[in-house]
Amino acid sequence: MIIFVFTAFSQKIFDKVPNEMRCRILKKLKELKSHNNIFSILRRPEGSGFATHRLRVGDYRLILRLTEQKDCDAKFVILDVGHRSDVYKWI
Repeated sequence: MIIFVFTAFSQKIFDKVPNEMRCRILKKLKELKSHNNIFSILRRPEGSGFATHRLRVGDYRLILRLTEQKDCDAKFVILDVGHRSDVYKWI
């Protein structure tokens, strides 16, 4: 089972994202939960020591950190959500 957890910071940012994009992001996360190989969709951000993966949804990106992994189970913490032009500035 795949689990996605928002941090307080990322939840606050996510709440400010336009409604249409929030719906697209939530739909994508639900699709990923039932995907056979989630790591074929998630990419590793370049030069980041803290974030382990990133997810593209249109022009927005989710910065993720893999916290637990056992067999087919994984838990990801969503560190940041933002437009692709400025989401990578802190990592």
